[in-house]
Amino acid sequence: MKNCHLCREDYEEVKQRLSMRQVAEYYGCRVNRSGFCLCPFHAEKSPSMKIYSNDKGYYCFACGEGGDVIKFVGDLYNLKNEEACKRLIDDFSLPIRVEDLSYREKRERSKRHEEYKQMQKFKAEAYAVLKGYWILLCEAAQDFASPHFEEAMQELSIVEYRLECLRECPEKYRADREAVRRLGEIKRRIAGWHDGT
Repeated sequence: MKNCHLCREDYEEVKQRLSMRQVAEYYGCRVNRSGFCLCPFHAEKSPSMKIYSNDKGYYCFACGEGGDVIKFVGDLYNLKNEEACKRLIDDFSLPIRVEDLSYREKRERSKRHEEYKQMQKFKAEAYAVLKGYWILLCEAAQDFASPHFEEAMQELSIVEYRLECLRECPEKYRADREAVRRLGEIKRRIAGWHDGT
């Protein structure tokens, strides 16, 4: 594996399989309940590096270092991105074979990557719709005279629940036809929000 080059799909697969917290803890960082740990990139006595949930990466509020799992390992061991990615594949024994792939394996890898991209697109679009509706509902809930006040009182907690479901298990959310149909209704509802309907 040392002589082969990684493709974009390999990087994406590594980032998809490993959480930032998992990587930070593997390389010796003790992450507290709040998601903070001592930054390995400078000397400190109190935790200033935030490990974000949902694999959003890390950021140190003291030295300004930040990034994803690959950048973390690269900075930690002074490696280029490709070397850092290979190290993660080796250290975590990830089932990512990058050399001598058959046509079928390349096609399957490409299909998995395309499914991953479609899921990311769905998550982004669904989040934008639900968050936009949530903002409108919050505004309406603060104004008793709003024509949308009653709707806000009924729908606000439901939309918050849907946002949580989308964050926690987007695959199940996307597979739920009723939930996807409801997203379409919410999108149309947002479009007609200021029409007084």
